[in-house]
Amino acid sequence: MHFIARSIVAKIILAFSLVVITLVVSYIVMAQRLNTIDDAMSNVADISTYSTVVIRINKDVIEMQRDISVYSLSGSDAVFDKITDNFKDIQLRLDALDQENVSAKEYDYINKMVGLLDRIGSNLNMLSVLYKSREEMIDGELESIYQAAIQELSTLEKDSDIPETKLAILEENNDWHTLHRSAWQFLTKKDYSKRRAVNAILNRLAGKNINEIKSNIKLHQLAKEYQTSFAKSIQINRNYLNLMNVVMAGDANEFGTLANALRELSLERLNSIKKVGVESIATTAIILNLLSLAIVIYLLMLVWFFHVHLTKAIVQLTHSFRRFLSNDLTATINQTDRRDELGVLAEAASRFRDMSIDLEKQKKAAEHTSKVKSEFLANMSHEIRTPMNGILGMASQLYETKLSTDQKEMLDIIKSSGESLLVIINDILDLSKIEADKVELENSPVNLNTMMKSLELLFRGQAVSKGIKLQLNIIPEAENIVFLGDETRLKQVLMNLIGNAIKFTSDGAICINVKATKQSDKTLRLDFSVSDTGIGIESQALDKLFEAFTQADTSVTRKFGGTGLGLTISSKLLYLMDSELNVESKLGKGANFYFSMQAEIAEIEASIDEEKMLTLDDETHDFSHLNILVAEDNKTNQIVIKGLLNKLNVGSIVLVEDGEQAIEQCNAHLFDLIFMDIQMPIKDGLQATLEIKKMESYLSVPIIALTANAFEEDKKHCKEVGMCDFIAKPVNVTQLEEALIRWR
Repeated sequence: MHFIARSIVAKIILAFSLVVITLVVSYIVMAQRLNTIDDAMSNVADISTYSTVVIRINKDVIEMQRDISVYSLSGSDAVFDKITDNFKDIQLRLDALDQENVSAKEYDYINKMVGLLDRIGSNLNMLSVLYKSREEMIDGELESIYQAAIQELSTLEKDSDIPETKLAILEENNDWHTLHRSAWQFLTKKDYSKRRAVNAILNRLAGKNINEIKSNIKLHQLAKEYQTSFAKSIQINRNYLNLMNVVMAGDANEFGTLANALRELSLERLNSIKKVGVESIATTAIILNLLSLAIVIYLLMLVWFFHVHLTKAIVQLTHSFRRFLSNDLTATINQTDRRDELGVLAEAASRFRDMSIDLEKQKKAAEHTSKVKSEFLANMSHEIRTPMNGILGMASQLYETKLSTDQKEMLDIIKSSGESLLVIINDILDLSKIEADKVELENSPVNLNTMMKSLELLFRGQAVSKGIKLQLNIIPEAENIVFLGDETRLKQVLMNLIGNAIKFTSDGAICINVKATKQSDKTLRLDFSVSDTGIGIESQALDKLFEAFTQADTSVTRKFGGTGLGLTISSKLLYLMDSELNVESKLGKGANFYFSMQAEIAEIEASIDEEKMLTLDDETHDFSHLNILVAEDNKTNQIVIKGLLNKLNVGSIVLVEDGEQAIEQCNAHLFDLIFMDIQMPIKDGLQATLEIKKMESYLSVPIIALTANAFEEDKKHCKEVGMCDFIAKPVNVTQLEEALIRWR
């Protein structure tokens, strides 16, 4: 009893053991009744099979008689073979019936059917003989006489030159044709009018007198022979039809009558057996009802037991877990005092609740840490980019002044170091955004040729300065291929690969291969590869090549520089594009980086970047008519931006230090374009933009974000408040010029 109390399985086994015992008792009680019913059903099945065989025999006899009619018309050997096979099947079934346990009266009927079947078999043999004799007379003997007469008349016609004689020959020729046709129709189609026509023609042919025909005696003889053969054919045909239509049809009808009588006798025996079976079934039904009632009462008791001891407890635990899943951890847990498996489950639920409370606390702590990390990266981005903008901007403007050779060399080092530091910052921020799932890919038109040629132009100077060849191959080059994708991110990947190839190649060539293959009217496959003849990569280093902050050889970092993030970022960006970056390399023999991607064909013929490039290809631009407002709180950045705008010959430049001053200036003056920093005191750039865009005179004036924040969400916020463009710090003169060209 202690074991049963601790185990639900034991309780269930005990309950169902009682069910099994009840079923065994029921089986013993019902065994005898079922044997009686089984015997009755076996007899019913046997008689049903017996009746089915009788019906099938009758059906086969009818089918055989129908095939005999078909044979009488066609004389087909295949039909006669079918009749013979059917006859043999009927014999086999009758033999099987003869072996059944049947009554004396049924046995008598079966013997009569066997006798009739034997007679039908004899008549079948005679039918075949008569049909062949009939066929020999019609298609053999009569046909031979007919052909001899026609041949004779043809010879006479050739030998005679007298028109009257030729006409008489032609008339007799027609008579023979009509004679033979009518005879065939009478004998085969039973057209009795044709028999009279045959006799009339034969009498006419026998009485004709053709004086000029030398062979008149031969034709008369042929007519006599035809008349004799026709009479024989009539007798054979009469015997054949009498056998087929009278004798065999009568036997078939009598056979059918016997079969029906035999079937009725079997049905009477079947009804008698059914009556016994019905009585047994009625008695069995009473017994079954009593047993069923007992089982139902027991099952109801079993259901009550399961409901009280199992189901109710499971429902309570399920309710608790459902509240846990809906983040309600205050739900009470019942059944913890039980000693069976449900008690263990309740105890586990209690511990699960405690663990969930701890996990919730840890989750909130992790979310807080993630938020702090994101805010830290944003602040670091702003705080680092702001002084970098001052350093690079001032260095750029200082480069325009008179400097000695040593000063220019030192200034070049400052610019190079600043740009390298900016690359490192961008790589770290890009990797952070990717790992935080903050990267959202665009899906805009990209012109393949324009994008690749712009990349070639961007890196050609570096390649020439190192004395290496940069080769771009686009297949097919002549076709203007435009597809949907994120051009910025795709160019970032290719720039990393091309930049690395140039960095690690001292001589030889760098080959950029692009192949576009249309897969359907709407999709294409793009295959990119960048191969070089540089230092190559050891095979054991390939597995960790795409890991963050990793390079194949630590000495490479000291010699060539870099963070080791370029390939990691490229690999992760391609993964977001449903692609994969692959590499093949041997140490000292260069490397080949390649990837493939599926893209949807764009419906327009030029991408936005292509249009921008075409616009930027103008040689000179006049900005002297522009009145520009710059909102920037950092004094150094103010000097840098003003210097760059002055370099572009902008007509009027107004500087303010916060968003409040920007709003006051816009109320007092009308500007053609506004550069707006995001993070400023009093009112930031987003608040200021919202208020400026409410002014009627500034609804169409472009406001360009000028900020050190480089996250996608920052760009999104800028667009939401009404800014039309986004320039990330540090700013250079090219970026400002492009913005002025686009929005002047």
